[in-house]
Amino acid sequence: MTVHDKAHDLGRSLRNSDEYQAFLAAKQNLDKDAASKKMVQDFFKKKLAAEYDLMAGNPEDKEKSQELQKMYELIVLNPQARDFIHAHMRFQQLAADIYKIIGDAVAEGMDIFGKE
Repeated sequence: MTVHDKAHDLGRSLRNSDEYQAFLAAKQNLDKDAASKKMVQDFFKKKLAAEYDLMAGNPEDKEKSQELQKMYELIVLNPQARDFIHAHMRFQQLAADIYKIIGDAVAEGMDIFGKE
């Protein structure tokens, strides 16, 4: 079995995982409610913009952080939005774990990019 074959097996395993299936079910429920979907989309847009600002070296914007917190507080009161956000977070954690496992497996060759 080649590395590509194993990658395809991993892809199938991810598609069939409880986390991904829960994510898809939550997305389908969210898609049925336009207002909830918009709420989630707005939250993710603002969250992503705040993360980009931090990665660019800008200091944390307290006002934006508070706005995100208030948005999240509203989301948890909305079952469709809350379930989607939580399912998304669980699937993202699974994906992050897999990326870490792969990264650790090839870390020796990647040390050229490390700081000296």
